[in-house]
Amino acid sequence: MNALLSFCLRNRITVLIITAALSVLSFFVVAQLPVDVFPELKVPRVTIQTEAGGLSAEEVEQYVTIPLVSAMRGSAGVERVSSSSGAGLSFVWVDFDWDTDIYLARQIVSERLAAVRSSLPQEAECELAPIVSVTGEIMLIAITGDESADLLDMRRIAEFNLRNRLLSIPGVGQVTVLGGRMPEYQVLYDPEKMRQAGITLTDLKATIEASQSSIPAGYLEDVAGQELPVQQASRTATPEQLMRTLVPGHPSGVLRLEDVAEVKIDGAPRRGNAGFQGRPAVILSVQKVPGANTKELTELVDAAVKEFEQSQLPANMKLHTDAYRQADFIDLSLENGKETLCIAGIVVMIVILLTLLNLRTAIITLITMPLSVLLGMACFPLCGLAVNIMTLGGLAVAVGDVVDNAIIFVENAWRSLSRNAALPPEKRRSRFRVLMDARGEIVSSISFSSLIILLVFAPLLFLSGLEGQFYRPLGISYMLALAASLLVAITLVPVLCMMWFKPAKRSDTSGDSASARLIKRLYTPVLNFCLRFPKSVFGSLLAITAGAVWLGSTFGTSFLPPFNEDCYTVFVNTVPGTSLAETERISQQVMKEIGKIDGVKSVAQRTGRAENDEHAEPVSASELLVRVDLSQNQRRIREQISAILHGIPGTSGMIGFPLAHRISNALSGSNSEIAINIYGQELPQIRAAAKKAAEILSSMPEVADARANREVMVDTVCIDYNREALAACGLTVAEAAEQVSAALNGLKMGEVIRNLDHWNIMLRLDPELRTGIDDVRNLQLVAPGGRTMRLDDVAQIYRTEVTNLILRDNSMLKAMISCNPSLDSNLGDLADACREKLDPVMNEMGCTVDYAGTIKSREQAGNRLYALGAVVCVLIVLLLATSLGSVRRALITLINIPLCLVGGIAAIFLTSGDTLRSIAEGGYVPPILSVSSLVGFVTVIGFAIRSGLILLNRYRSLEARGLSPEEAIRAGSTERVIPIIMTSLTTILGLLPLVWARDQPGGELLAPLAIVQFGGLLSATVLNLLVMPATAKIFARWISPAERRDS
Repeated sequence: MNALLSFCLRNRITVLIITAALSVLSFFVVAQLPVDVFPELKVPRVTIQTEAGGLSAEEVEQYVTIPLVSAMRGSAGVERVSSSSGAGLSFVWVDFDWDTDIYLARQIVSERLAAVRSSLPQEAECELAPIVSVTGEIMLIAITGDESADLLDMRRIAEFNLRNRLLSIPGVGQVTVLGGRMPEYQVLYDPEKMRQAGITLTDLKATIEASQSSIPAGYLEDVAGQELPVQQASRTATPEQLMRTLVPGHPSGVLRLEDVAEVKIDGAPRRGNAGFQGRPAVILSVQKVPGANTKELTELVDAAVKEFEQSQLPANMKLHTDAYRQADFIDLSLENGKETLCIAGIVVMIVILLTLLNLRTAIITLITMPLSVLLGMACFPLCGLAVNIMTLGGLAVAVGDVVDNAIIFVENAWRSLSRNAALPPEKRRSRFRVLMDARGEIVSSISFSSLIILLVFAPLLFLSGLEGQFYRPLGISYMLALAASLLVAITLVPVLCMMWFKPAKRSDTSGDSASARLIKRLYTPVLNFCLRFPKSVFGSLLAITAGAVWLGSTFGTSFLPPFNEDCYTVFVNTVPGTSLAETERISQQVMKEIGKIDGVKSVAQRTGRAENDEHAEPVSASELLVRVDLSQNQRRIREQISAILHGIPGTSGMIGFPLAHRISNALSGSNSEIAINIYGQELPQIRAAAKKAAEILSSMPEVADARANREVMVDTVCIDYNREALAACGLTVAEAAEQVSAALNGLKMGEVIRNLDHWNIMLRLDPELRTGIDDVRNLQLVAPGGRTMRLDDVAQIYRTEVTNLILRDNSMLKAMISCNPSLDSNLGDLADACREKLDPVMNEMGCTVDYAGTIKSREQAGNRLYALGAVVCVLIVLLLATSLGSVRRALITLINIPLCLVGGIAAIFLTSGDTLRSIAEGGYVPPILSVSSLVGFVTVIGFAIRSGLILLNRYRSLEARGLSPEEAIRAGSTERVIPIIMTSLTTILGLLPLVWARDQPGGELLAPLAIVQFGGLLSATVLNLLVMPATAKIFARWISPAERRDS
């Protein structure tokens, strides 16, 4: 260290040139950094989605899901395999270890899937869901039309034109389309006409298949010296061509398809629908791949949509790109983050100028702030970091700290040079020697204090799961900026001090500025009082600490603070089994009512599910995305939405935020903060348990909205074939089942391809002949010999109940109930209440309960932070013992931990508006302690210990010069009061902009951390200057003369 400082002071121009070059290089690196709202959130999960149209939930479970789950279990790195089996749809989620590469995980799943695919039913279409980011839904695009617009055309344009255009954009991982009517060629046969013509379903299938043949004709080798390929236009291209197709092998030779069936283009049966601003719409959900830059990708999507609207969209249709835009939240968040960083920098500058009252010292100190931040950001690419709200937050937290090392060195150098100038000429030393000695006085303190602060941020690097992906970038960005500031403080700052500092006047022997002398004059009598009554001071600390701990024990808990998004996600759930038409009617009613609320800008509605959508919902569920004006009262808007939902009988509702729901879904498969998994041996058992749990939850005031009893029995029509009767008619069960499937579900017979359009050709019974159960009974089956019979003659047809959904977790049957805390409750209190009231009842019913979602992540993160915090404390003691030369001295510095604890708890309490409001009204709504707050408590310890280290190091130095312990304490406290106040004040006031921005987009994650650090540092600084001298005096007898001499 001495050699480095000596080199810098002797080669000042070289140091300045290197600094300028690094600054320019860093500027260009920072300008190229990617920008996003959050760090890249990656969940090592592979989703297998299987469409099995026409199969019931039980059939999907038996023939699709169980084989897939069995194949995936035991794969390398797999932690959990969960599944969902519904009518015609199966999902299998394969979760790997958090450190597993997603591409390796997909390869493992693909290999297992290939081995089991042949054993699945023929109609089962398996595929892996695309790789998309956890927060990957970046935009919703709505297509609406006037009264002349056709829903078929709207869906066709969205599905085959706009979707393909968007998928061609680099960074777009998936585009799902919902709403409108998916066009298809429909061949609607008439059984009576078929009977009269003497043809069967097999003949119809052969006719359609013949119309779709595509047989190559080769080429003519040499026609006038030219080779000519021969192309046959043999595939059907229009409904007219298809209906005129001859039925092959018919005795008449002239029977056409149109004689026994109607051929037309119409909409396919729907499993979902969409609307925008109260009108029917087609909605496209654009999702990005992991690592894609949301802002840049949104700009590309906007450009593509604008070009498409101008060139391909009909005049009677309109595109809306404002249904949901994550980029708007990013812009607001980053703008607020940058503004917060700038304000923090300005506040720190003002504090330095007012405290030092010396322009040269202030300029040198201020230079270190932007330079340290710039050098730290230049290292982002080496650590895989981007510019986002968390890395900006880390820099904002570091703004006050990056100047601390410079402040300590500059203040000590200025005082040393001033004292040297006040000496007689013959006793003065060279500026070089003065600066070298000044460095020696504080280099140990700043090195160890910086190391301690870096150490207290280390736990953030070891957080796992999504919480680790959130807070790890904050810790790394802070550590980079602080490391850069230490480098600047020991290289550039001494050079600038030597070049710019002018000696103080000879009469000024203290070396202190006027403001510093004033502070010391005010501090001296307070210090004398503390040293006179040290035990009273120490006892007061214990009492205050005990009170703070009690107050903190009343706080509620949460995982992440609610995001200040400009969009709400509102779920409207009807009774399972409700038709799509009825669900759509209710959701449109809700959409129109919400649209009338003052402050609501737009409402987009999605009901049911889109094809290839990983987040599929039944037709009884709707999702509304409500964009709001953030300048309006958000609590009022949310309460009005809640009132609308509660005013609709027979439904349940849930309100949240898009990003929060995505994160919750990634953690537990639920859109709520708490997912209660009830495990049992039999479906009836867990259904009864889920029903009972729903009743208990509905009576709990802590629950705002609960989504329960999804796994229920729904009405269905059962066809039980009489094999003997079928055999007597010359039919097998498979042949009869195929005819029924064709009549009710339809058979895909091929595709008509027009450029990018792919239209299915579906063979099914005329809809007018299949409107009720009696129509099912009267279905005409045709045997190979031409004999016909009613379905009712060869099968029993009756209504019964079957399960609508089967969930499993590692092959164990489960029911899932999801809920959120009420506005006056919190995640921790809700989880405690659920455990108290639910667990005993569930155990009595023979079921086990597991709590998943954000509550589980919150508990895991808290336990890990507590454990890592304890390890950090031990390491800090070892470092302090090394620095102070005594384990007993090191233990004395730990008195700062309760000092910062007191302030952190008090700050949380005093900044909780709901808590103060409830107390004024005679109640008590506890403040919320989130993972951000826990991170604040862990990190503030290092800041507090730094001040104690500065004091104790000075005490030790003065004792080594022969002062008594009390004299050393008095003199050391007075000397170090200025650097302690300055370093703490710059950090404390630098945190204020983060505290002020807590209600702004982007500030929600950082404000709880900043509040804890603000209060903790404030109390630690004030109490440290009072309690540490008193404590050091009380425990001075601990330090033996030998130990004092050795240290």
